[in-house]
Amino acid sequence: MKVLYLINYAGSAGTEKYVENLVRAYHPARCRCGLCYNQEGPLVDRVKALGAPTYQIVMKSPFDLTAARQLAKLCRDEGYDVIHAQYPRENYIALLARSFGSGARVVFTAHLTLEQPLSWRLLNRVMTPRDHSIVALCPEGAEALARNGVSRARTVTIFNGVDASAMPPRDRAPLAEFGVGQDELVLTILARLAPEKGLLFLCDAVARLRERTDLPFRVLLAGEGEQRGELEEKIRALSLEDRVILTGFRSDTARLLAASDLYLNSSGSNEAMSFAILEAMACGLPLVATDVGGNRTLAELEGQSGLIVPYGDTEGFSGALLRLMTDGGLRRAMGDTARRKAEGVFSLERSLDRTFEIYA
Repeated sequence: MKVLYLINYAGSAGTEKYVENLVRAYHPARCRCGLCYNQEGPLVDRVKALGAPTYQIVMKSPFDLTAARQLAKLCRDEGYDVIHAQYPRENYIALLARSFGSGARVVFTAHLTLEQPLSWRLLNRVMTPRDHSIVALCPEGAEALARNGVSRARTVTIFNGVDASAMPPRDRAPLAEFGVGQDELVLTILARLAPEKGLLFLCDAVARLRERTDLPFRVLLAGEGEQRGELEEKIRALSLEDRVILTGFRSDTARLLAASDLYLNSSGSNEAMSFAILEAMACGLPLVATDVGGNRTLAELEGQSGLIVPYGDTEGFSGALLRLMTDGGLRRAMGDTARRKAEGVFSLERSLDRTFEIYA
């Protein structure tokens, strides 16, 4: 069997990690894999390093007929049996490629939980029954798909997974780089610096937390993005320079997680099933997160491993942080539950096996 992963931008975010995990696990022992993309990014080199071929096709819109014809020809020439599309644009192009004789079945994974406009909902009712299978990453994602007109009959929920055994042991040593004291509680978030990640709201919550406790703490915010300047201004305006550390892009995020006490997620939308939260759970970190996408499932399914707060509730978010910071027993218990869930219900092996069953 040959599987072609179709993605618009081959960057370095959660969707790209999802694709890389699949290629790394399957190629070439379980099936032959390939990557087809529109915009080049780090994922291309990572897939090449795994020995899988890559192809570039310009995909201007969901109904780019030229792209669909080229994709159909690629599948015929290279013998691909399955196209695994990562977003609605790629899914529609893959379905159109079937009309041009690709011969490949189409699997579509929905990585977002956005509410789509009426036009998309109507199109989904026509197009998605032609998918072989549609993967939702959490129950909340499955419900969002149904509201968006996607075929329920074709939808299956498969959680994202993490390899807990690959995470480093607890070690505070990386904190020395940031001047963090051994007695300080470390609250970490891995996020692209973008409006949908709710980082300005997070700053408001941290400022409120500082008013409510004398406990020493630091917030490590690891990531880069277009909102960095605005975020720096917010930190200055709230006098949080001594509390919030912008680490920039880090290639050692697992080490930062292993040095932390709590994990935060302040997103306002778009979360399906965050890889960053899964990695934090694998490191035994309890969670404080907003009630969007699959965050509640991660925190509450098969045992409570975190606290969930409505987005925008500054008082509630700071209160949840304070509760875990002041109750070491609760923090440890939730952290232990998080690790157990990462090893079980959210394990990478389980996710990989269920996805391969769809291909087969």
